[in-house]
Amino acid sequence: MVKKLIVKLIVISSLFVVFPTTIHAQNQGLELTTVYEVTDNDAQEGDIVSTGDRGLVRSTIGFDNKMFGVIQNAPIIVYQNKDSKGKPVIRSGVAMVNITNLNGPVKYGDYITSSLIPGKGQKASESGYVLGIALADFDASGALQIDGPNGKVASGKIQLAVKVEYAELTNPRFASRLFAFIGSSFLENINDPKKFGQVVRLLAAGLIVLLSFTFGFLTFSRSITKGVEALGRNPLAKNTIQLSIIINIGLLIITGIIGIVASILIIRL
Repeated sequence: MVKKLIVKLIVISSLFVVFPTTIHAQNQGLELTTVYEVTDNDAQEGDIVSTGDRGLVRSTIGFDNKMFGVIQNAPIIVYQNKDSKGKPVIRSGVAMVNITNLNGPVKYGDYITSSLIPGKGQKASESGYVLGIALADFDASGALQIDGPNGKVASGKIQLAVKVEYAELTNPRFASRLFAFIGSSFLENINDPKKFGQVVRLLAAGLIVLLSFTFGFLTFSRSITKGVEALGRNPLAKNTIQLSIIINIGLLIITGIIGIVASILIIRL
C-alpha cells in the first residue's frame, strides 16, 4: 500500500517538470505571470503597458482603457513556452510599479492608473480604468526627478495589488459612469486623427438615423392616426381612407430605410 502511494506521488511530481515553465523565488508576494512580446524597446521593469497596434507598448494616456498589466522581470511564477521571447507581464497579483506624484501624493490604498508619462503610474482621483491599489505610501522627498507634462515630477517604485478594472470613485450612478467611459474613449481617439474621423462618422450616422425616424413619425404617423379616426366617421370612404393609411405607412418605412442606408454610406466613407 505504501509502495503504491509513493509511486503515485512520483507520477504527480513528474507532471510539474514536463511543461516548459520557469519558476523564480522572490519575496514580493504571490503572482503568476506570462511572457508576452513587448514591442516598446524603452519599456523597463515596473512600467505599465497597454495593447496597441504594434503590440504591447508603454501606456501614454491617463485612465487608459487598453491597459494590460505591468512588466515584472522576477515574479514568483512565470509561464513561458520554450520558443517564446518577450518580458513577463503581470495582470493580477502583487508587483513593484513605477509611480510618480504627477496627480498628487500617493497613499496606501489609493487607486493607481496610467499617466501621460510613458509607463509611469499616477494616483487616480476620478472614475476610470485603473491598474490596481497602492500597498504603500510613495515618499516623494529625495526621489528621482523626471520630466512631466508641466515640469519635473518625483518618480519611484511602490508595491501594488494589480487588477486592471474600471474603478468607480466619483460617479456612483450608471449613467454618469457611462458618460465618463464615453468621454475617456473620445479623448483617446482625439490623439489619433484616423480614429477621431471614425468617431465623427459614427456620430453623424447615428444623428441621421434619429432625424429620419423622428421626421417620419412626426409627419406620417399623424396622418395614419387621423385616417383611423376618419374610418369611424365616414364609412362610405373606407377604401380611400385605407389606401391613404397604407401610403403613409409605406412612406414612414421608406423614410426610415433612407436614413439607415445614408448612415451606412457615411460609415463606409
